[in-house]
Amino acid sequence: MRRCKVRTSLLPALFALLAATAGRAVTPDPKLLSLVPPDAQIVAGMKAHQDHRTNFIIMSHQDSIDLADFCALTGVDTALRIKESISVAGADTAGTPTEHSLLVSGRFDQARIFKAALENGATLKEYDGIRVLVIQPFARERAEFNEVRWLAILDSEVLLFGSIANVQQELDRHLAGSAPDPLLLRRLARLRRNDDTWTLLSLPVWDPEIQDALSVVDPNLADRLKDGEWLQFGIRYGRQVEFEYEITTASSDTPRANSDRFTQSIAGLEKGMALLPPADIATDDHTVRGVIRISVSRYDAWLAEVSACDRGGRIASR
Repeated sequence: MRRCKVRTSLLPALFALLAATAGRAVTPDPKLLSLVPPDAQIVAGMKAHQDHRTNFIIMSHQDSIDLADFCALTGVDTALRIKESISVAGADTAGTPTEHSLLVSGRFDQARIFKAALENGATLKEYDGIRVLVIQPFARERAEFNEVRWLAILDSEVLLFGSIANVQQELDRHLAGSAPDPLLLRRLARLRRNDDTWTLLSLPVWDPEIQDALSVVDPNLADRLKDGEWLQFGIRYGRQVEFEYEITTASSDTPRANSDRFTQSIAGLEKGMALLPPADIATDDHTVRGVIRISVSRYDAWLAEVSACDRGGRIASR
């Protein structure tokens, strides 16, 4: 059995979002994309599923806490409908990776959610005319997370929850009617339209917890990506599970060398236990693209291996 280190931010996110969606091959919700701050360093999205698919997604540890607490705060909304979620993480003005937020589109009973939160210790304020809940740290998480957060619901259709600075930026973008960041759109355009989960990650990895997350796949993966600028990673669930990734690099290292290292990393859980096969590779001057196709049963076995390394309460569920 492979020895498991601490994996504080790898989310095999058991987030069975129930929504009456018309289809799964859709682009990310433009309402959510328009709110994402341009300086975000991790942006990760999940579509809602009518089944109880177990999703694999990479996000910061703070985002994983936001996701779990979102489930708790909205649990009183018996008519809750969710379409999509986007987790955002970035650094503060000092360069410390402390900013984070969860953006969710759907249908929310604001009165019910606010009433329950206020009865449980939250307070209410206004930000440029928008009612905002001030959420104190949950008692169960104060030993590791002791941060006041904001929660806002826009027109009963979009919920924002996270660090005060991030939510303020997102509210400012909402009030200004901002369009989605062009770089974000260009990067998303390079992923397939029907990916069910996706992650855009700046490189080199600045957050040690994200390094831990990547090292669940392979202990040396973060180091092997150190010369890259961006990692784009998506998964599509169907009769087969398809992983796709794209590494953009300005390194003098050859694309093929980067490709070989990444393929070895994502396939090499342990000698004799390579649950993910080699990728189909395509390269150009500064980009490596790969697709890995596996059966659902093989994916489930791989995810069980990943989940075994994340037993410290970091698996969020709904």
